[in-house]
Amino acid sequence: MTRPTTLLLVSDDPDLTTEWQAAEDGLTGQRVLAHFARERREAVTIAKAQQPDIVCLGGRESVTDLEALVAELRDVLPTAMFVGILDRRNFTTGDEETAFVVGAARAGLGDFLRRPLSTAELATCLRRASDKEHNTTPNLTHAGRTTVFISNKGGVGKTTLAVNVACELAQRKPGRVLLVDAALQLGLCATMLDLEPKVTMQDVVEQIDRLDGTLLRELTVAHDSGVDLLAAPGDAIEAAKVREEHLSRMLAIARTAYDHIIVDTFPILDGIAIATFDRADEVWQVVAPTVPTVLGAERLNGLLEGVGVERARQHIVVNTSVPSHTGQLSPRDIANRLDRNVEVVIPFSRAAVAACNTGRPVVLSSSRFNGFRRRVSELADLLDARRGTLTEANG
Repeated sequence: MTRPTTLLLVSDDPDLTTEWQAAEDGLTGQRVLAHFARERREAVTIAKAQQPDIVCLGGRESVTDLEALVAELRDVLPTAMFVGILDRRNFTTGDEETAFVVGAARAGLGDFLRRPLSTAELATCLRRASDKEHNTTPNLTHAGRTTVFISNKGGVGKTTLAVNVACELAQRKPGRVLLVDAALQLGLCATMLDLEPKVTMQDVVEQIDRLDGTLLRELTVAHDSGVDLLAAPGDAIEAAKVREEHLSRMLAIARTAYDHIIVDTFPILDGIAIATFDRADEVWQVVAPTVPTVLGAERLNGLLEGVGVERARQHIVVNTSVPSHTGQLSPRDIANRLDRNVEVVIPFSRAAVAACNTGRPVVLSSSRFNGFRRRVSELADLLDARRGTLTEANG
């Protein structure tokens, strides 16, 4: 029989202790030996004597006090997992809670539980602690599917498509879609969603060694469409600190927490872009129906194959980002030139142009009969269907 997981809960709230015991009573197949401390000195004494695997901190300390407590306990528990317990009643705004979570993560907390505590959340926390103890790799076979949008030049509507597809998918599955702005130095996803992020990819980099699905969610910004945004850094110098390995690890973890990960990229083939390709199930190149763009797309197709994006993962969407006029290439012309199927054609939409200025994506602000919205919905249908196939294969 495996030994029980030893746990220390530090809190002066008797209601939290009751919640904890109720959640623990619901566990099946997981044995827990819990100890309870009401204040710092008692917590240190129990930590030295019992050497718990997990320390849960449920007080109302400031980030500064929390950092001091974690440091003191870490001296006697160098391998323990530290978990924060969040209570929305302790925060007046969502931004205040987000700032606390970021500060707590920097202080050394590697996971978070929310009140009221549930048996399911507790079980997940215990599994993560077990993975850490046995030095196992998190399960990355969750059916989350990563879709990357690229282009060979700016101004073809790539970011507009990425944002709208993410919002369309999130309308169907709120909280299960992550939009990643990997155009690190000039990211526009937040602007197109009318968001001012307090946390960005910079915070992910700072927490990369502790990052898991729970913490990743805390480092995103929730939009009212149901999509979570992982924003590009707001500062170009901080953006330069994001390395390929950071992005690769984040995307791997995102698959365990989300059903769809939509990635917007900068139109340049650099190490950051290649890191997204390596984790991508599909790479969608957005092409405008003009000769220079199509010739550039042809060259980019060859480059993609050269960096390991095989033909089966490459897809073409034509975005008519300007009003139709004589001389534009037809989808058939583009398909013949690129030797690829054009799977979706997005019509020109004045609503899409206006949405860039209002920060309200077309799929949220226009009639479902709008041509742009209908085609975006068709693209989302394709991605959803392919994720369903992957789920069945993994099952």
